[in-house]
Amino acid sequence: MKKILLASALLIIIGTSHSQIKFEKGSLADVISKAKSENKVLMVDVLTDWCKWCIELDNKVYSSPQVYEFANANQVNYKIDAEKGEGIDFANKYNVNGYPTILFLDGNGNEIDRLIGYYPAKDFYEMMVDYNKGINTFKALKSALDKDPNDIPANLKLADKYMSFGELDSARVHLNTIIEIDPKNLSGKTDDAKYKIASLSNKDDIIQNLESFINEYPESEMLKNAYISLAESYFMVKNDIPSAEKYFKDVISRFPDDEYVNISYGEFLNGRAFGLMNDTNSTEEDFRKGLTLIDEALSYTKSSVNEGSSYFIQSKLFFNLKEYPNALKSIDKAIKIFDRKLYRDQKEAIEEQLSIQK
Repeated sequence: MKKILLASALLIIIGTSHSQIKFEKGSLADVISKAKSENKVLMVDVLTDWCKWCIELDNKVYSSPQVYEFANANQVNYKIDAEKGEGIDFANKYNVNGYPTILFLDGNGNEIDRLIGYYPAKDFYEMMVDYNKGINTFKALKSALDKDPNDIPANLKLADKYMSFGELDSARVHLNTIIEIDPKNLSGKTDDAKYKIASLSNKDDIIQNLESFINEYPESEMLKNAYISLAESYFMVKNDIPSAEKYFKDVISRFPDDEYVNISYGEFLNGRAFGLMNDTNSTEEDFRKGLTLIDEALSYTKSSVNEGSSYFIQSKLFFNLKEYPNALKSIDKAIKIFDRKLYRDQKEAIEEQLSIQK
């Protein structure tokens, strides 16, 4: 838990046109040498040209004054495409498997820690500052637990890291340690641990376990996350749209302006419309229903990279209805947000149909 392309020649080095972090030019060796000579942390944004959340980092995180002011003053910053040039070997060397991955390296190229996926600006800033200070890194947390295995905050933070790495069994060990140490939740962290264990359940148990958590901890700070996880599970595991809608509406009423809530609900609506768009058994009525879903989705995906996804699906639905001028308008909006090959191919297909009609 689990964001506008330039030409490919500029993907490795992106200037301040889409962010106000200064990303260095030159080779990887050049920037490692610069970080070492200036005794600074090197932040490497590992991206691909199809990674939509990489675009969201540019648009919403790297443009945050708090983020770019700290990054420019305290770090050497660099971007590298994992599928081009020396980025291929770099990604293999550091075992980068998902995008975006933000690596924090010392002047010798040794990893301090990493962030995997999209984080809102506030969370990104806090972790970036910590890593520059050597706080809450994987190494620091392991060291803290070597000294005190019952350190609850360290157990929780290390579990989060293991979860982001996909090492779920290791995460469960630390989460269960918290529950054993503090069964009465005196630290205020046991409910966090119980939510995370519930969210790691297999598909047969996850809904029941999340509902049990919500009933046990109705005032927990993890309640928002639990409702989102529950709604997503009803949709993705059981394809129970009414139940998913019920829990989404509940969490939206509780947290109407929350970024994660809006992202999740917008993706839910996009997903439903996509299913109708892609189903060979869909009728004209189904395509119209999909368009209605996209109209609602756009109010939640607005000003995010997911807005591009909404317009792409809208374009495909119009295409299925043979409403090619509307399809063209929608795909142009999608390309303006995220200029990717999938969208350009859709535009070509529309233009071909329009030329046939002339």
